[in-house]
Amino acid sequence: MHFPDIRRVATVTASAALVAATVLVGTGPAQAAPVGGASATTVAATTSTTAARSGLTAAQQASDYWTKERMRTAISADVLVKKAGAVAGKGLKPTGPARSVPPAAPTVTAASSVASQAGGDISAYVAASATVGKVFFYNPVDGKNYVCSAGAVNSTSKLLVMSAGHCVHGGRGGQWMQNWIFVPLYNYGAEPYGRWSAKYLTAFNAWINDSNLDRDVSYITVYPNASGQRLVDRVGGNGLSVNYSYTQAVTILAYPAAPPYDGGWQQYCQGTTYRPGSENKIALNCGFTGGSSGSVWLRLYNDVYGYVNGIMSTLNSAGVNKSSYFDTAVMDVYNSVAARV
Repeated sequence: MHFPDIRRVATVTASAALVAATVLVGTGPAQAAPVGGASATTVAATTSTTAARSGLTAAQQASDYWTKERMRTAISADVLVKKAGAVAGKGLKPTGPARSVPPAAPTVTAASSVASQAGGDISAYVAASATVGKVFFYNPVDGKNYVCSAGAVNSTSKLLVMSAGHCVHGGRGGQWMQNWIFVPLYNYGAEPYGRWSAKYLTAFNAWINDSNLDRDVSYITVYPNASGQRLVDRVGGNGLSVNYSYTQAVTILAYPAAPPYDGGWQQYCQGTTYRPGSENKIALNCGFTGGSSGSVWLRLYNDVYGYVNGIMSTLNSAGVNKSSYFDTAVMDVYNSVAARV
């Protein structure tokens, strides 16, 4: 299909009012990683739903599962939060000085050569980012296909993606998701940067064991593509910020799929985050619906990339979207997975 030079999209202007686990996607014996402190991890093996076929890699099997029809009919993953019986935990807060990881520009080809403008009214335009894409995965618990959003993050491996915890694991009583792929700059079926299959899924045990929304954050390590290119080298990677104040100007790029949206193209929301009541989260009145789960909340967005300062977790009936607060444990887990390949 023709990829347009410019696509106008609906805009929402918002007003202000750790222990982790990792699963290896593939086959092999379960493993255990070092344990200790809020950023300890464990590693286990899993398989995709696609039957193994001679000559096909695990990455290709996951990608092949996603026919156009399965992608079209996949449902929004926000329902998984309710199914998990998600709860608020004891709350998080700054646990040290503000810290950041810098973003990275693509080295293979410039993201801006393909990214269109995401715009609302004629007075404001926000560029769609090739670092942001749509996520597709299969939930082995209910046998259904789901969608989320996600964003590439700069790291030593150049293979890292961030999304919501419930986009990789079903929470208390749930299982690891399967056939997990990331499609950067997805555009109504067009896939200008291809599909990137997950190799490792990482989520906080507070989410896995207790469905604790304070830890609804995940990291995903993807395979290189068929040409051997690494994701961040291809599309660029966002930075990461932790221990910043609750009040931050952010741009959210997402693929909300439930009405009034259709999940076909990036939507954006800009505004200043705030602390919702006494919760140790950050919030923004975007009104983004299911499918936006896992979208990155970016400080200092420059129309190519920014610094991830939150991840879309929930939406309430008043249209308030919330993210887990990013404290030191979020950075600790990042450091534990940044070089993983």
